[in-house]
Amino acid sequence: MEKQIPSPFSYESQVKLIVPDDLPEIKSVSNDDYVAAITEHIISIAEATNGRMLILFTSHEMLKKAYELIKESGLLEEFILIAQGITAGSRTRLTRNFKRFDKAILFGTSSFWEGVDIPGEDLSCLIIVRLPFTPPDEPITAAKCALIKENGGSPFSELSLPEAVLRFKQGFGRLIRTSNDRGLILIFDRRLVTTSYGGAFLQSVPDVPVEKGSITEIVDMIHDWL
Repeated sequence: MEKQIPSPFSYESQVKLIVPDDLPEIKSVSNDDYVAAITEHIISIAEATNGRMLILFTSHEMLKKAYELIKESGLLEEFILIAQGITAGSRTRLTRNFKRFDKAILFGTSSFWEGVDIPGEDLSCLIIVRLPFTPPDEPITAAKCALIKENGGSPFSELSLPEAVLRFKQGFGRLIRTSNDRGLILIFDRRLVTTSYGGAFLQSVPDVPVEKGSITEIVDMIHDWL
């Protein structure tokens, strides 16, 4: 016997999914240039949402650079910046501290993509900095890819893509935790809409219209939505 239980969430009215179209393609610029570009967007979005923002990174190095650039800019001095691996404490403690402040931004990687529960108005904006592909030179991933190749398969379609899609789905799920939650998800990685495999990521999450725009248009969208 089988029964399909519908979701208790109305994602179409609870979530706005936005992809900025004025950020560089992640593969077309250096890591430093990409971080500098997304940092400017993070600052503008934070000012529009008044914080209450979770930013998910795929590498601690990129997280650290973005955190430092925002600190150095001095533009978000009234915000509490809480960063995994920089601010002392466990994931639970960092999340608890994030909930204590109205104007807070939480920078997370690895474990923050899953198992983090921040319901209600404590979290109104989720940013995914890049699609969560595991680096191909990571030892275990490299070994798995080599084995798939030996057997005549495609490491990308059989391993890299399914793992990234699952992680993306987990990250997406951080925003809407109750039937009353409402918020924005911004995907900075334009590969979501410019590549053939981007559809696999969108098909893995609830059917929410994807909107695109410049940072000025996005800030207007945020004001209208919130």
